[in-house]
Amino acid sequence: MSRDASKGVVIPSFAYADKLQWHVMSSKVISELREYPATVHAAREYVEMFREFGELIDVLGQVEYECAKAAMAALALARTTRRRHGTATWKPGAKDSALERELSDFIANAEEKRKESLERRTESLVGRQTDAQPFKHALSA
Repeated sequence: MSRDASKGVVIPSFAYADKLQWHVMSSKVISELREYPATVHAAREYVEMFREFGELIDVLGQVEYECAKAAMAALALARTTRRRHGTATWKPGAKDSALERELSDFIANAEEKRKESLERRTESLVGRQTDAQPFKHALSA
């Protein structure tokens, strides 16, 4: 996949439906709900910065990781909002009931891979520094 083709791989933008009835919600709930689009926007901006300097495969992995984090935040927000307003509750036997666990597992695995990658890079840099020979003689002018 070329770098140009990867430009289409992004975190989807987010907006609430126009017919959302904000007036029936408390100001606290409204505040929490209005933070979510900003969270998604910040993730989109981060990925675009990452795209400029990262390797293509890393960019794609970053998009996947940020989407999973945004989905987890959306699930938590939806659960809280439903509980506060007494609307339809989450049904553990539903078709997508394992979604939260799957996202959580994915995020944990991705973070572990990132940690391992960082450790490998650190070890590689430390190895290069020990291989470098210090100057044995002072440079003369």
